[in-house]
Amino acid sequence: MEKIKVGVIGVGSMGKNHVRSYAALKHKCELVGVFDIDQNLSREVAQSYGVKSFPTGWKLMEEVDAINIATPTTTHYEIALRALNRGLNVLIEKPITSHIEEAQTLLKVAKKKNLIVQVGHIERFNPAIKALPGVLKDKEIIALDVQRMGPYDPRIGDTDVVQDLMIHDIDVVNSIIPSSIEGITAFGRRVKSNQHMDYAVANLIMKNGIIATLTASRATHKKVRKMAITTLNSYIELDYLQRKITITQRGGLMAGAGDYQQENELEEIYSNEEEPLKLQLAHFVNCIETGTTPLISGIDGLEALKLTKIIQRQVYRQFTEDLAKVK
Repeated sequence: MEKIKVGVIGVGSMGKNHVRSYAALKHKCELVGVFDIDQNLSREVAQSYGVKSFPTGWKLMEEVDAINIATPTTTHYEIALRALNRGLNVLIEKPITSHIEEAQTLLKVAKKKNLIVQVGHIERFNPAIKALPGVLKDKEIIALDVQRMGPYDPRIGDTDVVQDLMIHDIDVVNSIIPSSIEGITAFGRRVKSNQHMDYAVANLIMKNGIIATLTASRATHKKVRKMAITTLNSYIELDYLQRKITITQRGGLMAGAGDYQQENELEEIYSNEEEPLKLQLAHFVNCIETGTTPLISGIDGLEALKLTKIIQRQVYRQFTEDLAKVK
């Protein structure tokens, strides 16, 4: 069977990692080449991996079966639409597009042409997140508290912390809680940016009663990627960075003065052998080969974008209202 031919458009800080990962998957696919608007960078990356640097993204599309889009969000729609119209499968870095209508159009074209759209919500390939459904089986969730925080990155100046960071956890929460959302409150503040929020907190109230609190910050000097889940009979802590899940739950009744229930703690550390990005790209190639729906489909990307937009509206409306009160 002939290998799937893949091209990468956008070889900046994230795109370079995509190129590296595809090169490591040469037993599964053929990395044909790359394109970046910075032609010097494009040639440099291409030379490093022994592939071709193309003068335009459209020329690259002529020689591949699939396109990996790792460009600024504002360009996702134009590139993906052109690729789909050429009959190419696409993997798009998150968020899927800038606007909901754009994502909806891409999904319609992909469905009509029977093509795959996979969105790069990479946390779903984190081994600890992949193990979470099994951990939560038969457990009644009361609440979730997710923290995604870290230092300010001046390279990311075209969007806010909700679209940049919180969207990862929006997608994860969507995947683990099978319930619609009844209410949202969200707040934010600017710290480093002039126009965009750098710190945001969103409270999601689910129809089944679960409360999810998402905190995203790019004004925190320590990198934190954690989730805490309170269930009826246990407390579950997940560390994205260490790929670790710790479960604390009540054990049996201990006899003695003032009988008490003993707490049992179970810690599971998941493999660091395969990086999530490599797993994500291998999954993309496999879905093309088998014609199966990706773990994070275009529909999932659209749902995450919809919720992101709602939270953004809440954050900026509240900010404007609070500012008016002060004045």
